Amino acid sequence: MENRTDEQLMQSAARGDDNALETLIARSLKLMYGFAYRFTHNRAEAEDITQEVFVKVWRNVKKFDHAKPFKPWLYRIAKNTCLDFVKKKYAVPFSAFDTQDGGNWLAQIVPDGAPAPDALAERNMLAGKLAAAVKSLPQKYANVVSLHNGQGLRFNEIARATNESQNTVKSRYRRALFALKKILRT
Repeated sequence: MENRTDEQLMQSAARGDDNALETLIARSLKLMYGFAYRFTHNRAEAEDITQEVFVKVWRNVKKFDHAKPFKPWLYRIAKNTCLDFVKKKYAVPFSAFDTQDGGNWLAQIVPDGAPAPDALAERNMLAGKLAAAVKSLPQKYANVVSLHNGQGLRFNEIARATNESQNTVKSRYRRALFALKKILRT
């Protein structure tokens, strides 16, 4: 068994050969322990993670894709197991930030994601200027801009909708952008 590859051992383990799985675990034990130890810097935790990794290997031995190499699959299991462990260990419930008066000090210091009123007003003003500039374009250019930017249509979809070639639609869009730049600069 010692001279067989990891992949051959996994094939045997998938057929129910417990000795093949034991050999595979013995080969990989130090690697997985070292990997887990680098995550935790704690011997007991690294041992627990290593044990969990091999339990997952045992549970999923029949799901292993024998066309792929064994080690990357094993390391992916180990990485996910380490990440799960760290998430559980350092998870902090939102209620831990509750204050005695029933508030939540974390919610009070986290900034609101909404734009400030002055930024919102400026954005609305720019949107109004842009809309007026688009209206001042010739109709064929304004249609392409509103269909592409306003409706989110792709150029091939606009071409089908307007019965024009896709190159014509792209050309009109580029000309419209050039014209809009000129209008907005003044």
